[in-house]
Amino acid sequence: MSATPRSPVPQDLEAPLPMTLPRLAEKKRLGERIVMVTAYDYPSAQVAEAAGVDVVLVGDSAAMTVLGYSTTVPVRIDEMLMLAAAARRGLQTPMLIGDLPFGSYEASDELAIATAQRFIKEAGCDAVKLERGGTSVQRARAIVESGIPVMGHVGLTPQTATALGGYKAQGRTAERAIGVARDAIALQAAGCFSIVFEAIPAAVAAAIMERLEVPVIGIGAGPETDGQVLVFHDLLGIYDGHAPRFAKRYGELRAQMVAGVAEYAAEVRSGAFPSAEHTYSIDDEELHQFRAGLAELA
Repeated sequence: MSATPRSPVPQDLEAPLPMTLPRLAEKKRLGERIVMVTAYDYPSAQVAEAAGVDVVLVGDSAAMTVLGYSTTVPVRIDEMLMLAAAARRGLQTPMLIGDLPFGSYEASDELAIATAQRFIKEAGCDAVKLERGGTSVQRARAIVESGIPVMGHVGLTPQTATALGGYKAQGRTAERAIGVARDAIALQAAGCFSIVFEAIPAAVAAAIMERLEVPVIGIGAGPETDGQVLVFHDLLGIYDGHAPRFAKRYGELRAQMVAGVAEYAAEVRSGAFPSAEHTYSIDDEELHQFRAGLAELA
């Protein structure tokens, strides 16, 4: 018996192709904006997937938005791996990038490679991200040469914010702007497939981009970058901490979450919840037998 031929899947119903490094480079070449967002767990990754973003970053910003640290510095490798693995389970199409936390790559090329390998092997990331130029350029080169794609990050680098004078825009003087440009160009030369520009003047970002061939993802770096990234909890209004100037809010979910939990608490205290529609029933005869048996229990 011959198999019944399958009807072709309508073009608009075909599953989107997974994001890859070549596709990311092609989007830059075609002038198509790249959408990146952070995600730190299975539910938020599912939201990113359903929303059709291109890239998901498990950022060390999770230290503050999810884990309750005051800065990104204390977050550990095992914590980042747990969050990245959870995000991986919620994704099919977007590229997944894991942020290498502070202290996990700076000391040596060997340490950098070993940490990056854990993000690929244990968490299922497609690539890793590290911050700054300087010695990080050498670490990026070593990781790339080991076969793992690397995204760079220049401008405001939260892991070393204290050395930069705090959480503030970078590159606002000619000297500082040259430093940002030097770092970006060096990271590209080291083999980074993309670079994040954070909190630098839009005009500086636009000028540096003329010297770069890899996709540039901006966060507080103006509209001329190849794409944008925002922190999930900032853009949806979930995080109650300080919101940076560049973090546009597209929702106020925290207020809705508080209101929902408060309403639940009020109904529990008043006895309104649970009502009959939220409970299970038992057949009358079975209930009668149960009560008879219960009465016989010691």
